Amino acid sequence: MAAIQKILNEVLKNVSLTAEEEKKLNQISKKVVTKISKLGLNSQIGGSLAKKTLIKKNKQDIDIFVQFKDKEEMDKKFCSKIKNLDLEGRFLHGSRDYYTFSQEGTIFEIIPVIKITKPANAENVTDFSLMHVSFIKKEINKNKRLANEIKLAKAFCHAQNCYGAESYIGGFSGYALEVLIYYYGSFLNLLKKIQRDKIIDPKKQFKNKNEVLREVNQSKLNSPIILIDPTHKYRNVCAGLSNETYAVFLKSAKEFLKNPSIEFFTKREFNLANFLQRTKKEKLVALKFTFTTNKQEGDVAGTKMKKLFRFFIEELKRKEQEVISSEFVYEKGQQAEAYLAMKIKEQIEIIGPKNTKEMKLAIENFRKARKVIYFSKGFACAKEKFDLESFFEKQTDIALGMNVGFDWTKLEN
Repeated sequence: MAAIQKILNEVLKNVSLTAEEEKKLNQISKKVVTKISKLGLNSQIGGSLAKKTLIKKNKQDIDIFVQFKDKEEMDKKFCSKIKNLDLEGRFLHGSRDYYTFSQEGTIFEIIPVIKITKPANAENVTDFSLMHVSFIKKEINKNKRLANEIKLAKAFCHAQNCYGAESYIGGFSGYALEVLIYYYGSFLNLLKKIQRDKIIDPKKQFKNKNEVLREVNQSKLNSPIILIDPTHKYRNVCAGLSNETYAVFLKSAKEFLKNPSIEFFTKREFNLANFLQRTKKEKLVALKFTFTTNKQEGDVAGTKMKKLFRFFIEELKRKEQEVISSEFVYEKGQQAEAYLAMKIKEQIEIIGPKNTKEMKLAIENFRKARKVIYFSKGFACAKEKFDLESFFEKQTDIALGMNVGFDWTKLEN
């Protein structure tokens, strides 16, 4: 236990902002708030900076929430006034249109919200944001340790590529990790105990788990864990968490608890040299993809491109090809890279019509199309040569339908 605590103390030193760094971020943010106030709008700093749960990153991102009394006022004033800010930013589309810009090495997002006093008045998920800030700040004020435990959870998930509610990541949002730490009490308890819980109701807003399943919208119950929002009982904070990302988190948690190391808090960037070394050693075929899209950068673009990549993987498996590993590399913009390591099965089996009298004509047509057929397990079958060039050529129309362009190449290893 002492060894783990020593590691966690070291991690905290590495990921926590100094008092000077935090002061500077607050000063920059307050300048933005002042500029917004001069437009006659009420705004305040939100997100991790307001909650004091921010961790060090290459480039910090700060949320500024502009409050309106109702949607009518928001639609009338937000864009028309914010565009007058001398900040060289741009409007992007999210659950609501928001304004983003960079200043002094920091990315800012100015987000409109409707001021609410109770969840029923919210018209959009972003309207809960300031309630989230208030809840977490209140709990940290009760238990100062929580802030550091939250930082550890964020640093761990960031390093393990499990941090981010964007669809192409499918990970934990910052607020989800904050609520989980509030519930479990510490980072280590989160790692040790989360696997046993499918439904987590921190404030016990429901009588039991069956009531949760009855009352919460069914479309929000498909995530591997259901985390009831302490500020709104009908919201699953982990609705965007994918099974794939959750499995990565659980595996990393198990490995860290077994062999604690500071390396688990160091982000593992994709290394092409290591990838090629492995594929050469295991005699695998290595493929590189470049995806492009004209869709809005960020969650929209990333999700579009990753969706096509996943489609390729599923189609390859359907064609009896063995995908050993895959990597999707995207940070921002409208372009992404991806890599596959696979074993090629050069001849695959095509299963045709069932071998019955009723399917006699279909079998004959199958024979004409395939030339040579045979029967196996009650079906007409044929062999087909698998070729990567032909396979990806057939995917072009699918890609165009997704508004994604792609190139692929076989890497020499």
